[in-house]
Amino acid sequence: MKKHIILTATNQRDGDFLIQHWLPSLRTNVALSNIDIVVFDYGLTRNQLLALNKTKVPVIRGSLNGHIVSMRFVDAGTFLKTTHYDQVLFVDSGDIIFQDDISHLFETQKNTFRAAQLNMEVLFFEVFVHYFPRAMRSQLWNTLKDKPVLNAGFILAPRRKFIELCEAVNTMVPDKMKYGPDQVIVNYVLYKTGFVLLDKKYNFMGNIEKGGFTITEGVFYRKDGEKIVVMHNAGHNGMLRPIRNFGFGKRYNRINYPAYYG
Repeated sequence: MKKHIILTATNQRDGDFLIQHWLPSLRTNVALSNIDIVVFDYGLTRNQLLALNKTKVPVIRGSLNGHIVSMRFVDAGTFLKTTHYDQVLFVDSGDIIFQDDISHLFETQKNTFRAAQLNMEVLFFEVFVHYFPRAMRSQLWNTLKDKPVLNAGFILAPRRKFIELCEAVNTMVPDKMKYGPDQVIVNYVLYKTGFVLLDKKYNFMGNIEKGGFTITEGVFYRKDGEKIVVMHNAGHNGMLRPIRNFGFGKRYNRINYPAYYG
């Protein structure tokens, strides 16, 4: 059986969360016997690197000549070209915890991208398309206009297709120091090549999910009682994230009421 891989990226700001919450939640809840994990490092401290070394998770030094959101794709593409993995999960690590197994997702819909869409109207493309040269904007807009936004925080794909996505980010993002244009290209590529929508329980963004959620002893559930598999405390900064004290364990997770109801 061919092996799969989970790729993530982190920096000094989010490194402690990856070590203390993301990785323990992954190892506790996900069957990893056929799945490797690799972390791209964009400025971890010495102590964080020492802590990660103890977990036996491989760490690859990332390129520092751009914003982490774009460079993680560039570096992932370069790395994957040297490997023979079957499926790739590219996932955020600074605001995600795993609450149940996702390993079966690697074995379904294996020939295409799998991602979740945002469950609300946002002006995402309208804001970030202006980072691109005028000649490219119409090309992007013709594909993305009136389309729901797909979240780039949890993407499954066959290795070959994911490398193609990484190459598109590398060649099409004009300024890799900026936050945001990478997700425009992710959406552009997925809408051009095709994808399968994941159930939102595999990338549940509490600040935009209309169905809402509950928290019992630090565990997130949908209002109907179904456990959320992957909880994503999304938001560009702490003020916008729906959960404060976000983490893995009974002592964590309180609703940030201004963000959740604002």
